[in-house]
Amino acid sequence: MGALIPNPHDQNVSGKLDTTFSDPHLRNLRRFIQHTDHGFFDPGRHLYRISHRLKVAPDGPPPPNPAALKGRWQYFLQTLLTNAQAAQNGTTVAEVIREALRVFVADDPNCTSITFSAIPDDGTLPNGINYRADINPHPQALPANPYVASIHLMCRQEIPPGVNAPDPPADGGEVPPDQPNI
Repeated sequence: MGALIPNPHDQNVSGKLDTTFSDPHLRNLRRFIQHTDHGFFDPGRHLYRISHRLKVAPDGPPPPNPAALKGRWQYFLQTLLTNAQAAQNGTTVAEVIREALRVFVADDPNCTSITFSAIPDDGTLPNGINYRADINPHPQALPANPYVASIHLMCRQEIPPGVNAPDPPADGGEVPPDQPNI
């Protein structure tokens, strides 16, 4: 999200994602889904709203202010990962990631944690495509034993400077609270 991929802001948000999708937070999120909001990751829910609800946005290191970093992150999730330059397997990268999270968190108790990273394009991104999510294991071929999943976001393009997006409104069917304490 700066001059290089990964940069300190990428690493900051990757660390927050790693923490959120590891125990005890993963266990608490699964409990919230099971008892309160069964459709937390369902189709029709948006990755940018999920990120807001889980309180995942970069907040350091300085000098940028946390609100500006969060606005850039929301723009990235709302715009860059949902447009034609982020097409993947007939859908968007945001949808690919949301679906993988649904499988790993809500559907498969063998997933013990999920790790996240932003990596630079290694030359395999097709022309006109700026982002790709590499998911391991494939959500349709899960191991029968406990495993750690990974989501690597391959990026050709940085988040442009000066972009911003507000906190997203609630998705349809969302069960309060806005930001559950997991």
